[in-house]
Amino acid sequence: MGLELNKVTASVDALGASAARRITDLNQRLPAAKAMLSAIRVDDELMKKIAAARAHRWAGAIPSSENINAVFPLPPHPARLNVIAADGSQIYPDRHGIALYYLINIGSIVFRHGRDEAPATNSTPQVFFEGDESDYAEEAGPINSEMVNAMRDVRELGELASLAVIETETAPTVTLLDNGLLMYISLREHNRDFGEGIITDYLRHLDTLRTCGAIPVGIVDRPRAANVVRLLNLAKMELSEITSDSLQSTGPFAGITDAMLFAFLKPGERSAMFDNAAPDNDRYEKKKHRIFFFYLNAGRPGKDSILRVEVPEWIATDRARLDVAHAAIVEQCRVSDGFPYTLMRAHELAVVTAGERREFEQMVIGSLMRQGIAPSVSQKAQGKQWTGSGKRRYPR
Repeated sequence: MGLELNKVTASVDALGASAARRITDLNQRLPAAKAMLSAIRVDDELMKKIAAARAHRWAGAIPSSENINAVFPLPPHPARLNVIAADGSQIYPDRHGIALYYLINIGSIVFRHGRDEAPATNSTPQVFFEGDESDYAEEAGPINSEMVNAMRDVRELGELASLAVIETETAPTVTLLDNGLLMYISLREHNRDFGEGIITDYLRHLDTLRTCGAIPVGIVDRPRAANVVRLLNLAKMELSEITSDSLQSTGPFAGITDAMLFAFLKPGERSAMFDNAAPDNDRYEKKKHRIFFFYLNAGRPGKDSILRVEVPEWIATDRARLDVAHAAIVEQCRVSDGFPYTLMRAHELAVVTAGERREFEQMVIGSLMRQGIAPSVSQKAQGKQWTGSGKRRYPR
């Protein structure tokens, strides 16, 4: 029997009513948060509070050299600029399937602004399986979806680094990721070596981007982060009140996100720059790639689009290259109404559809049969095929 929608009508109605109440509550409390942003002072007292909070693994925002409530207008766009975007998708390993493997597909696009030519596009799939020397995750034990995601993220950045080495020879080059630049990996203890290898490779790609002079940028659409909101709550606290428990919430600003806070930005404007206080950022700092962020309205009049933009410290402190990134993002978003065109195309190039997955599985079956192996799936997988519940898309 399928989903009987009549049995969830009351729950759906309750969901809608709850959402309406929540929006009303947030709208009533948001002005106080905005007033706090305007009034906050970056002084020794605030920095002492930040130092105390960081001892408790606080994941707030640390003010940069820019005034915390500053607004920066849209800078001019360079006459010549290269924009590279990469995105990835995957087929996860399935222990109920015909064989244990996984696939990562990376799509990329190079957009050469100022030159009368079509963008250059590419798609690079790679298959990993037991016994394959290219699968450097094999020694970590069974591969799970989180590990595949981490490997995909590294390959996305690696694709950007490889292309940037070429493109920076001709013009300033901005590279775009459809995600933040700060990787969060939560692995079990026996997978720690795998996690270390992932971060090492990721930082190596950032090294390449810095060496070749590229401008790496991570874009987060519809961001839910509240790093700056946590800073506002911290500023209201007394130094003696700062404990692990008190830092778990954002107090009177609970539920408010940074995107709500910076919704006052006009199209093209960006907020001040902030340092991400997340403990994971300390690993990046050791390689001088500490990740900073700001918020940007990449929309148009009547249709705002607040994006979170992440850059390494060596871009955050270089106003000229930061302005190039700022202008490039807004220009790309004009093409596709609020989100960078090149990232949308990279996703289209990377996505693995259900039909493509089935075709790939047929290729695997054919390979097994040529080796004299009779492929079979588990009873659970067979049951899903009979009921149709296994049909799904595998985008990122």
